[in-house]
Amino acid sequence: MRLNIGDEITLFNQKSGEWHAIIKNIKKTSVLAEVIKKIAPPIQDINISLLFSPIKYQNSESIIRQSTEMGIKNIYPTSFKRTVSKKINKNKFEHYSIGAAQQCGRTSIPKISSLEKIENRINLLSENNILMFDENLKGNEIDTIKIPNEKRDILVIIGPEGGFEDKERHFISKNSKRFINVSLGKRILKADTAVIAALSLTFHYFS
Repeated sequence: MRLNIGDEITLFNQKSGEWHAIIKNIKKTSVLAEVIKKIAPPIQDINISLLFSPIKYQNSESIIRQSTEMGIKNIYPTSFKRTVSKKINKNKFEHYSIGAAQQCGRTSIPKISSLEKIENRINLLSENNILMFDENLKGNEIDTIKIPNEKRDILVIIGPEGGFEDKERHFISKNSKRFINVSLGKRILKADTAVIAALSLTFHYFS
């Protein structure tokens, strides 16, 4: 971090909020800081989560960073039949998320799960209102969707490059607490563009 004893830093977490502190001791694997004053209280995360199919190169990094900035609560990397990237580096994903939280002034960090097949997400699907953005289904306009505030646990689903298979569509629809397919317009978007567009709409209408 290139900081020294006596330097001022900002500390934050979801339970305590944001604090001004001064470094008191530096060791090889740890830093001791004295908290001076509270800057901001913790802000409760909106219960909107993301389930997406990992993609190659820096595109997955962009998804993690930008969804963190928007305020996503949980991130579920999920493997489908047409998923290109069959492995993820969870530590890197968490590093991207921490950096994005620091950049945007967020005092919490989304929980990032390990990569799982969609078949292993039954419990997750059954506990959430599913907003699935699938260009191959007739989608609802998002401003027509009504979800009661007291039941507003939303899971946004974006599929792999190449789209969902019919078997996967059926599985998600069958096992969802409430299933709604949502339109992103007439254009076919890249997977990472679709994630950001879908989250922007979801946060605008349901946060």
